[in-house]
Amino acid sequence: MVRYIGVILFDRLWPGVFRQPATVAVQKFEGRSGGWVAERSTAACVSRDRLTVATYNIWFNDKHAEARYRAIADLLSRDRPDVMAFQEVTPKALAVFREQAWVREYYVSAAVTGASVGNYGLLLLSRLPLDRVTYTKLPTRLSRGYLTAQLTINGEPLSVLAVHLESSKAATQLRARQLGRIFDSQRTAQSVIVMGDLNMRDNENHLLDTSYRDVWPVLHTREPGYTEDTSINLMRYDMKNKHRHVRFDRVLVKGQAWVPKAIGLLGREPIAKDLPRVFPSDHFGVMCEFIRGT
Repeated sequence: MVRYIGVILFDRLWPGVFRQPATVAVQKFEGRSGGWVAERSTAACVSRDRLTVATYNIWFNDKHAEARYRAIADLLSRDRPDVMAFQEVTPKALAVFREQAWVREYYVSAAVTGASVGNYGLLLLSRLPLDRVTYTKLPTRLSRGYLTAQLTINGEPLSVLAVHLESSKAATQLRARQLGRIFDSQRTAQSVIVMGDLNMRDNENHLLDTSYRDVWPVLHTREPGYTEDTSINLMRYDMKNKHRHVRFDRVLVKGQAWVPKAIGLLGREPIAKDLPRVFPSDHFGVMCEFIRGT
C-alpha cells in the first residue's frame, strides 16, 4: 500500500517536478587515452536513404552474463545497426559492450546505469551523430525511464527513444501512464522512432498512440513475432518452469520520413553448442530497417 501511494504521488508530482529531462553525456572512444570521453564535436547533418535500428533487453541476471553479453555483441556486429538501444544494462554489461573493437571505432555512446536505476539501466549506441541525448524518469515502481536522442538526417530532425516500461500484468494502468508521458513528450515532433521493451501484451495495443505504426504487425501480418518464446528459448522456460509467448519488444514509428522495410528477431539460438539451454537473453532482440520516405 505504501509503495502504491508513493507511485500515485510520483505521478501527480511528475508534471512539475520530475518531468524535466536530464542531459546525458554523449561519449566516444579515444584511442590516445584508451577511454571513453565526451564527444565535443558539433553534430552534423548526415544523408541516408536507409536507416537500421535494433533493440535488445539483455537481462541483468548473472547467469552466464558476460558470455551472453558477448554473444549479443557478436550478433549485432554482423549488421552494425545505425542506432542500438539496450535495456537492463548493468555497469558490467556496459563495460562489455563498450570494449568491443567495432563499437569503439564506429559508435558514440549514451548511457544511464548504476545506483539510480539499479538493474534497469539503458544504453544507446549510434554510429550517426547525436545532437543531444536526455534521460526522463517515468512514474514507476521499478526505476523505469527513457532515453531520447535527437538526430538530424537528410536535413530533418528525428527523435529516437529507447524505453523500458513497467513489467507484469498487474501494471497495465501504470504502463498506460508511462506510454502517455512518452507520447506526450513527442507530441509536436514529426518524425519519431520508439523502441524497447514495452512489456505490453496484445490486449493492450489500444494504449498505443494512433499516430504511431507498430512495425512488426505492419510487415508480418501472419507471424506473432514473440520476443519471449519459451518454445524456443529454453533458458526463459527454465526460469519459472512455465510457458510464455509474448511480443514485449517493439519498434514504433511516427511520420512519413522513414518507411518500414524489414524487421526480424535476434538471438534465437543458444550461445554455444555445449550450452544448449543458455540463450543470449531471456528476450529476443529486434532489428528493423527503414528506407527514406518519398
